[in-house]
Amino acid sequence: MKLIYALVTKVVSELPTEYIQVAAKRILSKTDFKDIDSVWDGQLAQSKIINEFNVAAVSSGLSPKEIASALFAAAATADYFYAENKVDVLWSGPKSTTIPVRRMEQAFCELIESAERKLVVVSFVVYKADKIYNAIRDAIGRGVRVSFLTEAAKEYGGSLDVDPVKILRSKFPEADFYRWERSDSSQPAVVHVKCAIADEKVALVTSANLTGAAMEDNMELGLMVFNRHAVGRIANHFSALITENVIKKVL
Repeated sequence: MKLIYALVTKVVSELPTEYIQVAAKRILSKTDFKDIDSVWDGQLAQSKIINEFNVAAVSSGLSPKEIASALFAAAATADYFYAENKVDVLWSGPKSTTIPVRRMEQAFCELIESAERKLVVVSFVVYKADKIYNAIRDAIGRGVRVSFLTEAAKEYGGSLDVDPVKILRSKFPEADFYRWERSDSSQPAVVHVKCAIADEKVALVTSANLTGAAMEDNMELGLMVFNRHAVGRIANHFSALITENVIKKVL
């Protein structure tokens, strides 16, 4: 019996779940395993893994209903797992003709639109990103608490001539702003992180600063991460840096 469960797992890991669900429905309608090959469409019926599964199902001692139930449960589990651990590849700049990827700006706006309670945006610099500005403005309008962490101006121990907080505060006066004010100027370092986190559920981690050029013209790569454990660790790390006064709120 262990063999059939192992093969159920293998089949579900190798085939799209919609194929599994169709086959499971057909098995469920059977009273025995006669012509079990017919439940699989096309070339699937001839594949090695399906042949192994069919042989194991016949010899398992389980009923068609029990086998179908195992397939349904495994397919549902796989769908949930993939949804909770999905990673989308994001890109800006030149496109290829063969590999489809999601555009960075579109994904960034979708992440902002998904936020219900909290949005954290971290970038070295932030400017001329009108579509994302509009999405952030809408988020604030529906009650989302928005926080920004950017590189500091030179007057605060950073590397920038212009203070991003002053620019952003003029656009989003309701938002919270943070700086990493280094006390040891002999060790130059900057806020080089570029990410956004929505509700500790989804994170965009990218090479792109939050600028119009990075969203549209530069060659930039990013990942949209839906794994809540990983996203939670990122969010909690920033929270800990604030609690420990490493990152300071700008009053």
